[in-house]
Amino acid sequence: MNPLFLPVFCPKLILWMQGIQLARGIVMLGMDSLVMVLLWREELMSSPCGDGEPTLRLAHFLKPTVTSIDGQVFELPSSCFSSIPPTFHPKKWPLKVNFYGWKSPQTDWREWVEKMASLHEPTWKKAGIHEAILNSTYEIKRNSNLVLGLAEKWCSETKSFLFSWGEATITLEDLMIYGYSVLGSPIFIASDTEESKKREETLNQARLELNRISTKKAEHCLWMKEFMNSGSDIEHEAFLALWLSRFVFPISYSIVIQSVFPIAIHLARGTKIALAPAILASIYRDLSLLKEKIVALTKFDKSEVGDGRLAVTIWSPFQLVQIWAWERFIELRPKPNLIKIGETRFARWHKMMMIVDNVRRVLDLAKENFDWRPYAKALRNWKLPEFYVEKEMWISVDSDISEEFESFAQCLRISELVGRDCAEHYLPHRVAMQFGIDQDLPACVAQANETFSVAWSKYIKSIGCANLYVPSRLFEADVTTRYSEWWKQSVSRLQGAARIFRSYKVTRKNRSKRVKRVNHITEGFSFSRPKMKTKESEETLTEKEDVSDASDSSELPSKTLPLSLIIKKEINMSPFPPGFPPKTNLVEAKGFNYELIEKMKQNALVKSRLETAMEDATGSKTGCPSHDMERSHGVEGDVNENELQLEDWVSRLERFFAELKAARFGHK
Repeated sequence: MNPLFLPVFCPKLILWMQGIQLARGIVMLGMDSLVMVLLWREELMSSPCGDGEPTLRLAHFLKPTVTSIDGQVFELPSSCFSSIPPTFHPKKWPLKVNFYGWKSPQTDWREWVEKMASLHEPTWKKAGIHEAILNSTYEIKRNSNLVLGLAEKWCSETKSFLFSWGEATITLEDLMIYGYSVLGSPIFIASDTEESKKREETLNQARLELNRISTKKAEHCLWMKEFMNSGSDIEHEAFLALWLSRFVFPISYSIVIQSVFPIAIHLARGTKIALAPAILASIYRDLSLLKEKIVALTKFDKSEVGDGRLAVTIWSPFQLVQIWAWERFIELRPKPNLIKIGETRFARWHKMMMIVDNVRRVLDLAKENFDWRPYAKALRNWKLPEFYVEKEMWISVDSDISEEFESFAQCLRISELVGRDCAEHYLPHRVAMQFGIDQDLPACVAQANETFSVAWSKYIKSIGCANLYVPSRLFEADVTTRYSEWWKQSVSRLQGAARIFRSYKVTRKNRSKRVKRVNHITEGFSFSRPKMKTKESEETLTEKEDVSDASDSSELPSKTLPLSLIIKKEINMSPFPPGFPPKTNLVEAKGFNYELIEKMKQNALVKSRLETAMEDATGSKTGCPSHDMERSHGVEGDVNENELQLEDWVSRLERFFAELKAARFGHK
C-alpha cells in the first residue's frame, strides 16, 4: 500500500503516540509495515491573515509536509507572477476564448429532466448523479473577466491559484458538492453484459441514423427530439447520453458522442462511476491551457500582432470554476438566490451576474474576505453533508463507514486524476485549509507519469483499517509560522521578479516608440540652418498624436501633457521668434539646433522612463473602486505592502523628475 495515499492512522498507535507527545510525527503501521507521516503534532500556529500573535497548539496536517524551510519544499515557480499582461484589460487583449464546454439548458430540457426524475430518481441517487443532473437545469451566466482573472493566477506546476496572500484551488470536495461522485468505477468502463452491448449498439444505430439525415451530425436538439417522450426502451440511456455529452464531457460542440454510451448504460443501471476526478482533470488541463495563452500575450506587441488574435478552446465545464469563485470571493459574487425545497446548491447562481471591471485587483485584495470553507456553513433548504460535523472526531475507516465519510477521505489523498484524454496531479496538501485542516510547508511530490490504468488503480486503493480525522465545520484552520515566513519570502521574490519583467517589457515597447518620436522631431530641423516653420504641420500632427495617446492611456493622469507639448509651449512662450536663439548664456546661437535636438532627445528618454515608472507603479491599480466593487475591509491586511510600493513609487518619481529638470534646464 502506497503511503502517499493514506491520510489516516491506526487507532492503537495514535493512543501510544499521545503518550509520547508525538515527538517526531512518524509511526509504523503494523498492517503493512509501512512508514506513515502522522498529521498530528504540536506547532506554533498563526492566522493566515497574519493578525494576532502565534499560539502553540496541537495541529493537524495533510501529508506530505516538511518541517524546515531548508527542506524539500515545493517552491513556487518564478514565472507565476511575472508572465502575465501588465494591466488587466481582457477586452483589449488579442485573445479569443471559446467556452464550448459552458452549456446552458436547452428548451424543454427541464421538462425532460423532471419526467426522467419521476421515473429514475432512486437509480440516479444510487449512481451518485441525481444532484448533478438537476444542476444541468440551471443557467449559469458567464463572467469572462472573472474566469480570465482566475486563469491569470493559475499555476500549472502546483495545480492551484497563487494569490499574493495565499494558495487555493478547486478540489474533489468542490466537485462532490456539485453532485459528482469521487468514488466508483472509472469512466473508461466498458459494457460488460450481452444486454448492455445490445443497448449500446441500439444507441449507436440511432446516432448513425441521425448522421445520415442531419448533415452527418447527431446534434443535441435532434437527439432530444428523437427520444424525448418517445416511449423507447432506451429513452433513459439516451437521456443520460445527452446529459454526458452536453454537460459532463462536452468534447464536441453540439454532438452526442459514441464514447459516452457505455457510461450512460452503467449509470442507467445504478452503477456508481467516479465522474468527479475526470471532470476535475479536464478543468486542470484547460486552466493550464488558458494560462499558457495569457502568458503568450506578453510576447506580442499590439502593433506587431495587428488584427490577429490568439485563440483557445475550453471544452471542460468551466462554469464550475466560476461557481467556485462565487462561493469563496465575497467581493466577486452576486447576491445569491434563496434555495427552495428540492433545489440543489446550484440554484443560488441561476441567471445571476455581477460585473467587476478589474478582477485582478479584487483578487489581490481578497486576503481577509476569502471563504476557505463555504460549504461548511448552514444554508436554508440545503442539507449539510455528513462530514461537516459540529465537533472534531475520529471515524473508524472500515466496512461500515458511510459513503460520505469515505468520499471526504478520498478528497484528502494525493493522487492522479484520470480524465478522458489526460491525467493531472491532485495535490490537496497544498490547500489543507480548504478542508478545515492546518497548513504546513508542502513537500515536493514527483509526477508519476503512469498509464491511466495504473494511475486509476492507485486512486481507488482501499484506505484499510485506520482512523480518519474529521475537523469541526466551525474550526478555522491556521498556518505554521514557518509556512507564513516561507510564503512571504516566496511572494516577495516573485513580485520583485514580476516588477522587473513588467519594467523590461514596457521599456522595450517604449524604446521603439521613442525612436519614432525622436526621428519625427529631428525631421523638422537642419544642422545647417533652422527650418522649423517649413515643418510646422508635421510637428502639429505629432503633438496631436501625443495628445491622443495621453487621453487613451489608463496608466497616466488625464491632465498630464506629453513632454513634447510642454517643450512646444515653452518655445511658443519664449520672447524670441521661432527658429531664433534666445540671447542668454544657456544656449549659444551657433549651437541652437544641436542643443535643442539633444534636449528633445533627453526629454523623450525621460518621458519614456517616466511612463515606465508610472506603469510599473500603478500596475493593475487602474480600475475605479466603484467599478471594481472594492470595499474598505480587506485592505488592512496589505497596508505594509502598499506602503512599501508607494514609497518605491514616490522614490522613482523623484528621481525621474530630477532627471527631467536636468534635461530641460541643462543642470542638475
